[in-house]
Amino acid sequence: MPKRKPNQPVGGDIDWFVIPIEKLRQWGIFALVIVVAAFVAYFVYTRSRKSPEERARTEISNAAAILEKVSTAVPARPGSNVSQAREYFQSANEAFGKKSFDEAYRLAVESQSYGRRALGSPGEETGDASFIFVEGEVAVQTAGHSSFEAARQRQGLFDGDFIKTGRTGSAEIMFSDGTLYTVRPGSLFEVRRPAASAAGSVSKMISGAVDVYTSASTSTVATDAATAAIDKESRVALDVAAGDRTRLTTFRGRTTVSTAHETTVLGEREEVTASVGNGAISAKVVVPESPQLVLPADNRIYDLKTGDQIELKWSTVPKAARYRIQISRSRLFVPDATEVDLDDRTDTAARVKVSREGSYFWRVAAINSEAHPSDWSLVRRFKMLTEPPRQLGAAAPPKLIVSTPQQMGNLFLIFGRTDPGAIVTVNAEPADVEADGSFKKTITIDREGYATLVIKAVDASGNETIKPLKVFVESL
Repeated sequence: MPKRKPNQPVGGDIDWFVIPIEKLRQWGIFALVIVVAAFVAYFVYTRSRKSPEERARTEISNAAAILEKVSTAVPARPGSNVSQAREYFQSANEAFGKKSFDEAYRLAVESQSYGRRALGSPGEETGDASFIFVEGEVAVQTAGHSSFEAARQRQGLFDGDFIKTGRTGSAEIMFSDGTLYTVRPGSLFEVRRPAASAAGSVSKMISGAVDVYTSASTSTVATDAATAAIDKESRVALDVAAGDRTRLTTFRGRTTVSTAHETTVLGEREEVTASVGNGAISAKVVVPESPQLVLPADNRIYDLKTGDQIELKWSTVPKAARYRIQISRSRLFVPDATEVDLDDRTDTAARVKVSREGSYFWRVAAINSEAHPSDWSLVRRFKMLTEPPRQLGAAAPPKLIVSTPQQMGNLFLIFGRTDPGAIVTVNAEPADVEADGSFKKTITIDREGYATLVIKAVDASGNETIKPLKVFVESL
């Protein structure tokens, strides 16, 4: 039996510890603080966390307030931001009535987004597309109206609008996805908005001709004879003969042509014709390559005092039987402004007479033995002057006036004016400069946030004017 130690209490082998009362008090206060903090946090969390129904009701109320402001400030047109805001608002209320609160919340937020866009651009909205260049007889019939009115540069276009060009009219239309349409003289064209599940621009060609240039998006063009689904990075020409047939040519990229009975895919430099009625698509035809321009250099200046003969040269195209040359005062080569149109040149050079002062554009196409033309070459410019250009460094730099850019998502349409004869670039890319010095350029910004566009005008003497322009791209 073990021997008890001195001063050890009677009983089992128990270790005794002495805890001061002050320590117990501190621990108790600490535990109480933790409990109170947890209770407060839970109370705040439960109070601040709204139910799906409450969240949806709040956003619908906010959307209604924005719509009330929009309705008094911006006219509503089919396809406009105002109409979109109203459609989403109505859908949000319908979803709320069906107790689909999460869907109602999402639709109400979409309504607010479109409403704010409309408030942010009070005046004319950019719409589904916009005129970036109008020349000659071009008219617009807005959706819901029966009459045509003269088109205006930078005018917004919406779902259901019709564009009509006269014999001397042509227009360039930029869609919000960056697709460029050039509507040729004597055409009737309808703007359409793609379905919610579709991507890219959509249009209907009634009659006439249109050139389509896609970039990062696809495009769909419908005619009475066929539907053309145009891939990204493509260049396609459509020629519609008053509801009877449609000729489609893919110069670059790829196009899927469909009728009610057939489908075919066109690769680069392939052409077919689709017919109304039987839905037949012709066999593919290969068109020639387009020529490359050699002389004169772009923006060459000629002095009319020393002569009015211009020598043009271009590259040889395999299997070309002849070439077609056009010289025009119009960048879109409308008939009334085209002064030279020769389609019987068999050589790759020509001398032409240009006796009037001004700025000119020229281009060449190759035609094979089956009379199928190539795409036009790139356009070059030259100027005929009665006064020689200013000597290098002898005068002040050219004027450069830049208007507020027109924004369509991450696309910016830059407009402005400089001295006649000056060359303009935007971020080192050449802009289209008219004879009177007015210019335009489309620029795409591939990243969100602020970006700086550098606009430069250079005259014939080498004097230059530079203007930076700060823009902002916001993710929608």
